Amino acid sequence: MKLNVENRDVKEWLDVLSLAAKEKHYAGLWKKVHYEVAIPSRIRSTVNLYKINKLTKDGDNVIVPGKVLSVGSMDHKVNISAISYSIAARSALMDAKCNIVEIKDMVKMNKINLII
Repeated sequence: MKLNVENRDVKEWLDVLSLAAKEKHYAGLWKKVHYEVAIPSRIRSTVNLYKINKLTKDGDNVIVPGKVLSVGSMDHKVNISAISYSIAARSALMDAKCNIVEIKDMVKMNKINLII
């Protein structure tokens, strides 16, 4: 599928995910994430911190194929990768000692949670 994407971050995500979907390591997951990233930004998912906090536990690897917003708080550490973060969400994640991971590093990890 040929996509006309102008956002540099989204282009990087799509390139990394298309390569990861061809490998055997979680190929189905990467195809699903690629689909979620390829949709227009106006209908792409946004996830609040309270939802991430509720659905994960300490040390989980989390992918958000959209934007992370700052409603709520984090009370444990996670490794998280998202297309974008609000300023307040990024500072809340840093305060909770969460690791913000690039997508190219996330595709190599195990036991990944997709939160939409």
